Amino acid sequence: MTAVELLLIRIDYFRDRAQYVSVLREWLTELEIANGRLITMGSLLLLFVAATEAQNDQLLRFYSSREIDSNSRGQKCVDKFIDVLGRKKVDASGCRGFLEMNILNQSLLQKVLVDEWQAEQAWLDTALVTPRTKTFMEWKEAAKAARKEKRKREGHKKQQERDEKKQKREQEAAQKALEEAAAEKERQEQEEAGEQQAEKEEVRKDPDVKMPLSSQEKQAKPVKKSGQQNQSKQPQTSGLPKKNRNKKRHRPATTAS
Repeated sequence: MTAVELLLIRIDYFRDRAQYVSVLREWLTELEIANGRLITMGSLLLLFVAATEAQNDQLLRFYSSREIDSNSRGQKCVDKFIDVLGRKKVDASGCRGFLEMNILNQSLLQKVLVDEWQAEQAWLDTALVTPRTKTFMEWKEAAKAARKEKRKREGHKKQQERDEKKQKREQEAAQKALEEAAAEKERQEQEEAGEQQAEKEEVRKDPDVKMPLSSQEKQAKPVKKSGQQNQSKQPQTSGLPKKNRNKKRHRPATTAS
């Protein structure tokens, strides 16, 4: 007698329940799987199958490669958010036929799955501990991390662009300042050259007018030493001849008495 393998799958979400159930029944018919239940308890969705190991392997391959549900755009898609809660072999299973079941509470679900159909309590505990399938939650975290990394890259790129624009503005401002300084220097030189030319013309017309020194000539003119200046200021001695002190004085002649 061929051993029976129990397979419990958690389905995350039905976007198109009617289509999902219809395609699932087609798969089971194709694989000749006769016994199982599609269980709904609130938002919890479970697929329980009692079949051979080969049949269960093929069913999981169908889930990974064939379209069964619809996406947000209404297009058929693969359901990649299922969790395989557990698999085990048993001699026989009390589950007969394939039906959809709505179960109202956890105790009734435990009675049917664990007590009657020999599923493991740990499988059920794993399904009840999170609001969505583990596969979906991992995908959600990965997508969140990817969006965060994308924002980080975009922020870094924008900051780099701002820095480049700032650097370009600074370079343009520096270049403009250099050009303005060069233009101002050239203007001053032209003005000075014009003034010097005008003064030369004035001297040519009137030779008695002294030419003012240019800025370069003023810097090149030597400065007289202080000692030389003091010597030039000393008074010069008079050129008059001195009187001869040895010259005899003439006395007036006395008359005879």
